[in-house]
Amino acid sequence: DVPHIGHAYTTIAADVLARYHRRMGDDVFFLTGTDEHGQNIERIAAEQGVSPHEYCDTIVAQFKRLWEMLGISHDYFVRTTDERHVKAVQAFAKVLLASGDVYRGSYSGWYCPRCEAFYQPEELLQDHLCPVHQRAVEWTEEDNYFFALSRYEQRLHHLIAETDFAQPEIRRNELLGVLRQGLQDFSISRERVRWGVPLPDDPDQVLYVWVDALLNYITAIGYADDPETFQRYWPADVQLMAKEIIRFHCLYWPAMLMAVGLPVPRQVFAHGWLTKDGQKISKTTGN
Repeated sequence: DVPHIGHAYTTIAADVLARYHRRMGDDVFFLTGTDEHGQNIERIAAEQGVSPHEYCDTIVAQFKRLWEMLGISHDYFVRTTDERHVKAVQAFAKVLLASGDVYRGSYSGWYCPRCEAFYQPEELLQDHLCPVHQRAVEWTEEDNYFFALSRYEQRLHHLIAETDFAQPEIRRNELLGVLRQGLQDFSISRERVRWGVPLPDDPDQVLYVWVDALLNYITAIGYADDPETFQRYWPADVQLMAKEIIRFHCLYWPAMLMAVGLPVPRQVFAHGWLTKDGQKISKTTGN
């Protein structure tokens, strides 16, 4: 959807950080962009009577205008519909599929199309509402490819408990709580969604939008097509985001990188929400 105050919050913070490091003489690559695939976008575009790509083009134009208005000094704006990104994602997926940590399986569970996330029953609010959007989740059953996240439980525990990878401390503690409950393998593909990056060698499946989106951090700096730039800027010194997506960035993301033999980011910093009357400021809640 169109950018809101939360997008501006993260991006302004990143801009301050980038400008500071440039002034200090550091070599800076400041990346931002838009992740444009997935079930939610597919549905909204259909409701508006346009193609998903046309819908995304309209939204991206508004992001770019806002960053220009705010004077954001990013070095690169990545779109996950860019041909360069799609090719690099498929290259990564081939390595991941060959890692021995991916298998076919069936999934059934509760899914929030706005989060593009699966939830356990105990994570939901009353009446099967999403804990972030407070909207009804959907029951989903599919045959998909799964990533064996559970195999990385010990390595992830060390990363989060023994290093400064996950910041601030309150987020680190949240993640340690998730790890204590035990990690479940997660689906890396979708069978019923068409708007996404096709899985190599199985075009009936598209990559789960979060796998596709997380890879922007490396596709934008040359993974698969510019090894010199990739070696120069990876691993990232810091990735910034809001707190509701730390599970993807601090568990799924480093585990997938470990599976393909790439270093993990040095730090993920997840800020809180801008709130009104104790509730997240959100277009969904209308506040």
